[in-house]
Amino acid sequence: MELSDRHLDLFRSHRKFVLTTHMSSDGDGIGSQLALARGLRSLGCEVALINPTPVPANYKFLLSRPDEILTPNDIKNPRAKFEGALTVVLDMGAFERLGAVLPLTPHGEGIVVVDHHRLDKTPGVQYIVDTEACATGEVTARLLDALHIPLSLPIAEPIYVAIYTDTGGFRYPGTSPHTHLLAARLLEAGVDPQRLYTEIFERQPPVRLRLTGQVLSTLKLSPGGKVAWMRIDRAMLDREGARWEDADDMVNFTLQVDGVVAGFYFKELDTGMTKVSCRSRGDFAIDQFVSQWGGGGHPHAAGVRLDRRLDEAIALVIPAATEALETCP
Repeated sequence: MELSDRHLDLFRSHRKFVLTTHMSSDGDGIGSQLALARGLRSLGCEVALINPTPVPANYKFLLSRPDEILTPNDIKNPRAKFEGALTVVLDMGAFERLGAVLPLTPHGEGIVVVDHHRLDKTPGVQYIVDTEACATGEVTARLLDALHIPLSLPIAEPIYVAIYTDTGGFRYPGTSPHTHLLAARLLEAGVDPQRLYTEIFERQPPVRLRLTGQVLSTLKLSPGGKVAWMRIDRAMLDREGARWEDADDMVNFTLQVDGVVAGFYFKELDTGMTKVSCRSRGDFAIDQFVSQWGGGGHPHAAGVRLDRRLDEAIALVIPAATEALETCP
């Protein structure tokens, strides 16, 4: 992907920015946000980071101060933050994933999407997208390079977190030689991989480990063993005194079962609403599979929200996946 002068002029011609990412933000969205924000601030720009939902606990170590990333509810007049600002959406996937931030964006001076997902284009929105990139963090690093912003340690750390988490520790199919070359530059900038891994993955509260055991106990397999799924409901959270964020990022356990091609993790958000996290391997494009219900993402990592109760969502998705993988030629 080549960054055009038109793309770069969007950033050079503005001095005020709002940076945001999707609901239930992850390492790629948060890491890309922080890196770009710190780079723009080094140029003397005014930058606000406003997300639809709070930063998950295991990524708060990246913040230079507790209020570096806020939600609209944290701000007395969030509309004023957008007035006169260019809104930059990093790692979006789809506009509806911006939640409470989306209604604020029309008060700004335009929207730029920086991403690596396959997206439906919206008229009037500018896009800096590379679907071949391993993570939005990789696209963000190219943008910083094009703006001649050095990868100092405060910028390099969140970029490393972005690419490490979105490549599953450099093991997902999107990992390329370019990924490792970028990682080498980040290490040269002083990134400590062991420290970052510990902060993200090895500071889990006891409640999350107990909840993981409950979720794993729900694991089921299709007759042919190619489809695996797990579930979590409000009652499981209440038994452990847990929060929804304690139940995130468990879908990858489904692919650890020998022979599984597609894995699903069903999360009961509210009565009549279910979030489905999806993973696959091989030639089964999970993003195309869930697109029939309005979902999307990557060929091997995607998600969808269904206006159905938990059991109804499972009854809809699992037979369809089983038919696709075990019945159709």
